[in-house]
Amino acid sequence: MKYKTLYIAILLMATFLAAWALPALLKKATDKPADYPFAYYSSVLKELCFIDFQDKAAPMKDKSGHIYTTQQFDSLMPLLNFRQLMVDGKMPDSLEGHALTPQLVRSKNVVFRFSPTDIRTPQTDLYVLFESMPKRVGLEVPDDVFRTTTDGIEFIDSKSNRVNEAKSQQFRAAMQKEGFAFPAQWLSGNINPRKPYDEGYFCLDREGSLFHLKMVNNRPFVRDTRVGDAIDVASFSMLEVGDKRFYGFLFDRQGGVYILESADGTYHPVKLEIGPVDTQHDEMLLMGNLLYWTVSVTTPSGIDYYALRTETLERVDAYHIAQSPGLWQRVSAWLFPAYLTFSHPDSDFIYPAFVCTGWKAFAVHILLALGVFLLVPVKRKKKIFFASYILITGITGLVALLLLPGFIYTHYKKTIL
Repeated sequence: MKYKTLYIAILLMATFLAAWALPALLKKATDKPADYPFAYYSSVLKELCFIDFQDKAAPMKDKSGHIYTTQQFDSLMPLLNFRQLMVDGKMPDSLEGHALTPQLVRSKNVVFRFSPTDIRTPQTDLYVLFESMPKRVGLEVPDDVFRTTTDGIEFIDSKSNRVNEAKSQQFRAAMQKEGFAFPAQWLSGNINPRKPYDEGYFCLDREGSLFHLKMVNNRPFVRDTRVGDAIDVASFSMLEVGDKRFYGFLFDRQGGVYILESADGTYHPVKLEIGPVDTQHDEMLLMGNLLYWTVSVTTPSGIDYYALRTETLERVDAYHIAQSPGLWQRVSAWLFPAYLTFSHPDSDFIYPAFVCTGWKAFAVHILLALGVFLLVPVKRKKKIFFASYILITGITGLVALLLLPGFIYTHYKKTIL
């Protein structure tokens, strides 16, 4: 009896190992990432244009299918290719009533990328708080870092590793006075000291209210944005843009995306007129200019392109490309109804999880089970066990059985089952 128990334990272990190793090797050999065209809204044509790097013959097209040369494409998107047009002497003086200068074009350019790994990644939980109004040009890295605790905030000296009680109490009191409920759920900021200016952090407190925290003249600046009263905030991505129009991008739990503007000391979320964005699985790329923003949202089922008017963020154009199943998707659907993986495209964490591919593979399971029942030269009791096991586990179970004695290794005189 103990040998049967040991055999079953080893068989299950080998099956789980095969359920990870076989799909991982097959995926490495067959999987290719989806390669979608690059899209940008033309302020001249007033429609989306595409560069398909896979199409060597005619890579540059508009949504209507017209083909363009590189020089023509530059002229159709002057706000994207303004440097090249200035060198060629073809830069227009104005567009839609706006006089164009290099300084204006650069200040209105916006580039923002979002990936689920931005939020599903290990955190140090130690943050750097810059002086938002430095006396000299440029930001200086402070001598301390801070962290939030269950009942407050702590500033820690980087050299001595000691808590600065006075500064910690000063910021804790300012946050509590503004109504911040500890502990914080998360903080979002930009710790790059080469950014043009600093706006500190946006923090979501225990009750779902979004607060703005920064340091001005060595004193705490804390404001309740009141955004949480109307929006169920999921995450926030800080982006200090050149024209200081907004603080960053706000995502709600229903898939809405907003920019957070500030005027007269109040905070205003302005929603982008795009489809819902799932922050757990979708990626977003935004490229904006003086007149229009182009937003690309990549989902597991395809990609959606949107063109928005910069001033109002209203949609002026849209386009969708469905994902074509690749070789890995087609093969895995027939071989593995589910497989074990430790790596995930939408997370930097490593953890075991089963991925379901569908029910097609059970047809293969039935054929394998019948083949084993009819062809393997063992006793009927063993045939039933082997066939039943393969009917449930499929190829991974078959590989595990092949690695163990008693299946095809008939030269063993004493079998385990």
